[in-house]
Amino acid sequence: MNKSRSLVVIIAALVLFAFLLSLISFAQDSKKTQSSSTNKAGAASTPPSEGAVPSAPPKNKADTQTPRSVTAGPPQDFSKNTWDIPADADKTKNPVEANEESIAKGKVLFMTKEKGNCIFCHGETGAGNKENLPRLRRVPADLSDKDRMPTLSDGEIFWKITKGITGIMPSREKQLTEEERWHVVNFVRTLSATNFANN
Repeated sequence: MNKSRSLVVIIAALVLFAFLLSLISFAQDSKKTQSSSTNKAGAASTPPSEGAVPSAPPKNKADTQTPRSVTAGPPQDFSKNTWDIPADADKTKNPVEANEESIAKGKVLFMTKEKGNCIFCHGETGAGNKENLPRLRRVPADLSDKDRMPTLSDGEIFWKITKGITGIMPSREKQLTEEERWHVVNFVRTLSATNFANN
């Protein structure tokens, strides 16, 4: 009888110990969830800058519990970055006719934040968004320049929209379909009133 009573006491102690461990674990998870939702709320109020890379989530518990001091290196210099487009980009033909429908679609894509968002840097007229200029790493190209724009083929403009410049102009290869990028090219042509019909 003493053995069975001892066994019951041991089992009860183990159950109580397991219950306490569960409570401690639950409390730690609650703290993490509160901390995570606070961080998300703070991050939601501050939109990421153009081209910003989101930080990776912590890989283990130590990363969330122990603050670490990280010494940042010098800021990366993007000033010398340039176009990474095919050598024969100027020979790429525009398969989309520059008609009113295409130009209207291109304008919507140019102006829409979730798609092209070209307006952020280039402004509504293509001459540059003066309001956002302090937030940019360099002055954007003037798409309304009547001397410069005729020197660019539709293919060059298409590839510049497609590939962008690392750290300067975001690539739109994933945000816009190939056809949508050609619509943007057709709209951009209207900003300088150059007529390169299907160049």
